[in-house]
Parts: sequence; structure tokens; C-alpha cells
Amino acid sequence: MIKLLLLVAALIAGIVAGPMLAGNQGYVLISVANQTLEMSITTLILLVIVLFGLFFLLETLLKRLLSLSSSTRGWLSGRKTRNARRQTADGLVKVIEGDWKHAEKLVVKAAKYSDAPLLNYLAAAEAAQSQGDTSQRDEYLRLAAEVDSQSLALALTRAKLLCRQEQYEQAVATLQDLRHEHSRNPVVLNLLKACYLKLEDWKPLLALLPHLEKQGLVDEAEADQLRIKAECGVMSHITQQHGSDGLMGHWNSLSRKDKQRPELIACFVKLMSSHSADSEAYTVLRDALKKSNDDDLIELVPALNLADYHPAIVRLQDLLRYDSSNPSTHSALGQLLMREGKWEEAKAHFEKAIELRPNVEDYGHLVEVLEKLNDSQGAADLSRQALTLALPAKS
Repeated sequence: MIKLLLLVAALIAGIVAGPMLAGNQGYVLISVANQTLEMSITTLILLVIVLFGLFFLLETLLKRLLSLSSSTRGWLSGRKTRNARRQTADGLVKVIEGDWKHAEKLVVKAAKYSDAPLLNYLAAAEAAQSQGDTSQRDEYLRLAAEVDSQSLALALTRAKLLCRQEQYEQAVATLQDLRHEHSRNPVVLNLLKACYLKLEDWKPLLALLPHLEKQGLVDEAEADQLRIKAECGVMSHITQQHGSDGLMGHWNSLSRKDKQRPELIACFVKLMSSHSADSEAYTVLRDALKKSNDDDLIELVPALNLADYHPAIVRLQDLLRYDSSNPSTHSALGQLLMREGKWEEAKAHFEKAIELRPNVEDYGHLVEVLEKLNDSQGAADLSRQALTLALPAKS
């Protein structure tokens, strides 16, 4: 615009000054090497104005040509970007549909011109692994890292794919690094929980549970179940490594609250019994039964191999004084009385247990008692009843 104004001004000046100089045009001599050029001042002024106009016209034409070329390149680039968006969208749909081969082809092809190439490579990694090609998966993850190595989405995708491929140790290593900067991220915490369960890595799971509860990722009931599972897992590992003595030492180190939980008591008793430490197991079980008549704990009593069953019989009889209608107590007491050879007393308890809760195992014990009492007919009749109980009901 300024150049146009200057050109107009020059033309006006030429028009005004032309007549004034018409009678006194002056003289201009230009000598270059052996060449000379002569002209009047008026001619020189007009020549400069014409040359300036031509220069301006040439500049305008060049700008328009360059602008057209830029627009062409922009249109071509925009077309590629639009195609990449469409291919990416189609590829993500194929990922959802499970068409892994087609999905991989689309998202990889679109990655170069994609607005979000990281997304393309992550989708390609999932598609590759779903086809069983873990080496290609790792290559796509490497390309994604070149786009943004600090991306949380990249790290989480890597961890998810490793978990899905049952590469839990590698997944845990990735997730533990993420926890330093994303300690409250729900995906990180849930993936860690899943990996710890698969690896049976119980101590880290116990340490993780408070964070899962705080973030609302597990409710109280689920947290309680996980805590019991993890504590039992820890006891199992200790027993494998250090035997019953190591387990007893660990048990004594537990909190008072944990040592009163029936599930943990049952786990402890079973593990001790599996290592021929039945007497020590019964000591803990006996103390627990003084405070609880939990059926699962009562049923463990006859499972122990004790040198003297009399204390256990007395303990169960005491329980019946407080709750005479507990079928588990009658059944456990009947089994101990059988071992003592007290068939009549055992018979009475098994009959009471069956009356309260028909149970195939109790029927089997009672049949054995009747045979010991030489009641063959009663044993045969009872066997038929037990068979009726064991067979599925006809519709």
C-alpha cells in the first residue's frame, strides 16, 4: 500500500514538474566503461518512474505466485491430515471391533500425518500384541516413546499390555516407577493390585490396600477379603521357607485383632497341621474357641491329629452348654468320641447333627458307628437315606 502511494506521488510530481521543466530540461550524461548515455532530466525522471512501476508490478506478480504455491502446499498437507484423521478414526473402531490386522494397518499408515501420533502407535501396539507379535508391539511402543517419552498414557499402555501378556514382573517395574509421580492414579493402583495377586506377592499387596481404600477403589468388604487372602499368603510363604517354627513366630508378631480373626486362625491351624505341628495348632484353636463358636473353627478340631483328644472333647462339650443346637459342634464331638471308642455317645451326637442339618458326611459317620454297634439293619437304612440326600433331585 505504501509503495502504491509512493508511485502515485511520483506520478503527480512528474505531472506537476514536467511543464515547469519543459523549457529548461537540463542535461544528464551517464558514462560506464566505454559506453555513454545522454538524456534530459525530465526523461530520467520519467524513466525512473516507469522502472519503479515495473518493479512494483513484478513484485506483486511474484507474491501472488508464491502465495498460490503456499496455498497449494497447504491444501495438499491439509488433505493428508484429513485422510490421517479418517484412517485413525477407522483404525480405532477396528481396535474396538477386534479386527487387529486391519486396525494395525490403518493406524500405522496414518501416524505420519496424524494430529496425535502417540495415539496411533499405542493403538498399533495393542493390535500387534493381540495378534501375538510382542516384538512388533515393543517397536510401536518405542516409536510412541520418540513422540513423548514422558507420557502417562504410554506407560499405562505398556503396563496393561505386559499384564495381558502375563509379564507381571515387568509390568510391576513400570507401575512402581509411575507411583512415584502418580501415587493416586486409579489405573496404576488397580493394575498393581492385579499384578500382586497374580504374582502372589502378598506383602506389597498388604501395603497397597490402604491406598486402594483411600481412593475408593475397593470397598470395605473387598478390602477385608484381600487382606485375609494376603495374610494367609504371607503365612504360607513363611511356612514353606521356615516351617512351623517360623510360622509360629510370625503368628505371635501379628496384632491382637488379626489373631482373633477366624479366617486367619483357620489358615494358621491348617498350615501348622500340614507340618505336623497339630498340638501347637490346637493350643491356638482352643483359645479361639473360648471366645468364638465359629463353625469353620469347630470343624477343624477333629481334623487335628492329637495325642490326647480328651481336652478337645471337654472344650466341645463346654460349647454345647452355651449353644446346644449347633450341628457343627455335635458333628465334631461325635467324631472325637468315635476315636475314643465311645460309640453310643458318638451316635447321639451324629443323630442330633443330622436332625439339625442333614449332611452326607455325618450320615457316613453314623453308618460307621451303627456298624460298630452291630446294627446292620439301621446302618443299611441310613445308607439309603444318605444316598437319597446325595443324589440330585429329579425335576
